[in-house]
Amino acid sequence: MFALLYDPVSEIRKFKKQSYTHILLYLLAAALFETIGLLFFAWKYLNNLLTTSTVINGITGVLFALIAAHLVTAFFFALAMHVLDGKGGYYEALATLVLGMVAPSVATFLSGAMIYLPLGTIISAALMAYGYIIGTATLFRAAKEYFELDYAGVLIGFLITAIPLGLAVAGISLLV
Repeated sequence: MFALLYDPVSEIRKFKKQSYTHILLYLLAAALFETIGLLFFAWKYLNNLLTTSTVINGITGVLFALIAAHLVTAFFFALAMHVLDGKGGYYEALATLVLGMVAPSVATFLSGAMIYLPLGTIISAALMAYGYIIGTATLFRAAKEYFELDYAGVLIGFLITAIPLGLAVAGISLLV
């Protein structure tokens, strides 16, 4: 899993062979890293607002929301990419999204821990930038490999998925 931080191409190739077990384990581990990292940030910046029940509910909610969001988004990403290329399916979409999530999740965890050090904010910002850059590059490279499209096609598929889902979430949040 940590190879995605320094050699994502080999990890992408490793997952070309379908293995739902491994990709779901990666999803769970990445969601845990992200959740704990967000908890570190919450302890640092929202300490006066946190109660035990808030922490437990927040951890549980974020963990399950991350997992559910990736499983649902993978469906729509698979749909868009299948229309664009006629290849690939749900596994390829899920693997793409999960592999693209690992580096930002680990970076969030490490950044959350580093925020408590002197000059930790600077280190934290650099770690977050590194994680999100690697994660985004991994997402596009994995989609290119799994769906056999060029980067322009991957970008179009990503935008076709992200924009309607973002608008749907924004619309629902306005209604609630």
